[in-house]
Amino acid sequence: MVEFDAFAGGIEIGGLRNMLEIKILICYILGNVKTPMKRTQICDALQKTGLVNYFDANAAIDELIATETLKETEYFGENCLDVSAKGIYGARELENNLLPGVRDRAVKTALNIVARARAERENKVEIKKVHNGYDVTFEIESLGDRLLSLTLNVTDEFQAEQLKDGFLDDPGALYSDIINRLVKE
Repeated sequence: MVEFDAFAGGIEIGGLRNMLEIKILICYILGNVKTPMKRTQICDALQKTGLVNYFDANAAIDELIATETLKETEYFGENCLDVSAKGIYGARELENNLLPGVRDRAVKTALNIVARARAERENKVEIKKVHNGYDVTFEIESLGDRLLSLTLNVTDEFQAEQLKDGFLDDPGALYSDIINRLVKE
């Protein structure tokens, strides 16, 4: 029988209430995402899935750092965490303690968070207040060359933020859609 030593508050049915399982999941996520992540990104991935609450995620991360299972590293100028060889080994040995659905959902959410962070680093969105609303300018670059610059005017700041979020969720989709629309075969 698994001992519950984590809080149930803020987690959904099927969420993790055992600190060992939470630590395994964190190592499993980092081992499968294969990209260092900020502490906030790891916590967001666990919270968005409803698997772990904020306090337990942070406590588990602190313990993993203290035992050198997670290592602190700099990634694109930001303090991030990566899993050590010890953490990868432990996650592989113990991953069967976690249900496949739990593992898959957490990794998928983490990958989405990492992809969003990459889109924010590699693309630009500027929101500018103008006399008749807001101009939202999207820029996509590749290897220093500008591939796309598009400005749309919207009536309010809420719409501008929605456009920004939609663009950053998948910048390539905007570029592909425009090309496909204009090339009509």
